[in-house]
Amino acid sequence: MFTLDDKRALQTSGSLTITDHPTDPIEIDCQKCGRQGRYWKATLIEKYGSDTVLPDLLALLASDCNFRNKLGNQGCGALYPALGRVQKRNPPLKFG
Repeated sequence: MFTLDDKRALQTSGSLTITDHPTDPIEIDCQKCGRQGRYWKATLIEKYGSDTVLPDLLALLASDCNFRNKLGNQGCGALYPALGRVQKRNPPLKFG
């Protein structure tokens, strides 16, 4: 369970909150399993609070994903389509 201090730390993390998301409803899409969902901001805020950051919300919404809980680097592919894909900071290594 989050404490008040944990929530304050999340607010300063630089991540967008539910309120900051540009669309309503908020859409979730997974390109690995095809799961999709649409959630009204008001419902999400009522359930999780307006200061919940989007990475934490995505983890909560996809907590039952079979890929999220597997060992290794397979991971869940859930994302917010309205936010686009984030480019990796480090370019891939080139050998040869």
